[in-house]
Amino acid sequence: MVSATTVSGVLLLFVGLVVALLAVAKQNKRAATSNMVRTPMIGMKFKQGPWPKCVGMDGDECCQYIETYAKDIQDNCFVIKPDEMVTEDFNTKRVRVYVDDDNIVTKTPNRG
Repeated sequence: MVSATTVSGVLLLFVGLVVALLAVAKQNKRAATSNMVRTPMIGMKFKQGPWPKCVGMDGDECCQYIETYAKDIQDNCFVIKPDEMVTEDFNTKRVRVYVDDDNIVTKTPNRG
């Protein structure tokens, strides 16, 4: 005969497994829909970025893609050509997209 302790242990294990599977499914769905990495900014809430999906894209298309998902970046996404000079300040409301001579993104865009 099966004891009540065994039954409750198996039931608890089953419930834990279901909860874990639901959490993983929810996390996978969130990752698939976001298409970006959430980066903690010092003293700020989480912001979107970096955007590894942009590597290999056209620079202008990458800026449009980023501005679609990060509303606080509107008009602050800049395509940087090779040998173009930039300032060294850090601005969380700006994204620089580094491209090659053919306007193809070569480096993962990030805030700053």
